[in-house]
Amino acid sequence: MAIVPKLIELEGPPLERGRAYGRAADTQLRHGLGVYRKLFEEHRLGWDSVLSYAAELRESLAKRVPEAMDELAGIAEGAGVQLEEVLVINGRSEIINLHAQRPKDTSKLDDGCTSAVVLPEMSENGQLLHVQNWDWLPDCAESTVVLKIRRDDGPDVLTFVEAGGLARAGFNSEGVAITGNNLVCAQDGTAPFGVPLSVIRRRVLEAGGYSKALTELYLLPRTVSNNMTVSCAKSGDCLNFETTPDRIYWQAPEGGCITHANHFTSPAARVREMDLGIARGADTLFRDRRLRGLIEKGASKHTLDTLAEALDDRFGAPRGIIRSPQGNEGETNAYLSATVAMVLMNAGAGEMRIRQLPYAHSETTVFSLS
Repeated sequence: MAIVPKLIELEGPPLERGRAYGRAADTQLRHGLGVYRKLFEEHRLGWDSVLSYAAELRESLAKRVPEAMDELAGIAEGAGVQLEEVLVINGRSEIINLHAQRPKDTSKLDDGCTSAVVLPEMSENGQLLHVQNWDWLPDCAESTVVLKIRRDDGPDVLTFVEAGGLARAGFNSEGVAITGNNLVCAQDGTAPFGVPLSVIRRRVLEAGGYSKALTELYLLPRTVSNNMTVSCAKSGDCLNFETTPDRIYWQAPEGGCITHANHFTSPAARVREMDLGIARGADTLFRDRRLRGLIEKGASKHTLDTLAEALDDRFGAPRGIIRSPQGNEGETNAYLSATVAMVLMNAGAGEMRIRQLPYAHSETTVFSLS
């Protein structure tokens, strides 16, 4: 039976909604902490060290985004866990991808993802469509929730996220949507802790319309590299951002769609950055191009259903656009990741569809911001 993420509806000021979030998601949050504690210990990174890194994130967040810090403190209080543990959920990319006590065998820590945005001219209903396969630890499927956040001081938000996190993939009532793909470069870890990716994504969604969202993305300091794709259903536009701790390389769509996987593709980034992520999974080099080909050669006008078919492509199994944990047993550099969820968003219609562990299940759950 497929795992369905729990829908949690929140409102009120940050601390209040954080407490409600923590109470509603305590089971999923504790499961996620168990997954990460086991992961870090397997890679010789003690839990006390992990919590000390999280404490550094706490100091950074308190200075830069105090409202987010209030919500995270509320989550910890509501779930009855340490604040640093909630920060581990939000900052796990920062902790995993870098630091002085980097986990051993990092080639096995493969946080993938393949994403796409289809512009209105290629969609059946003339609305922009934004989709992604999220590749990570299969056990995290039991840690996921969908947050529906009603806000008095900005747009409402719908986001799919690991319990305790502030955002992963999602959109707001202004039609702005965001997804993220892991990137790794030599700059990672060379600067003090900035703002965790989960918090950056929430801040982008909370900012308001398209221009405010893009500005927020540029302003917040980062600790590790990441690719973020931001779209706007109202304008029918999309921009992709390959970010490092020091630089941002932006890309506009060519034609009616844009796709991305887990390597730098902008010409400037390919010249300037030492791309360390390819060694974790060289399949990234074909996933984005293959997805684009499937979209361009597929239906003449796309829907979320036709994009789901493209994301379900099994070429290169088990390491393709859709990933399965089966087939890697006994390999020296066996992947830990699989496709945890397929995320399909039509922000203009206020619709998000989630298909958990799609390599094994076809059941899809629909969530609405309305």
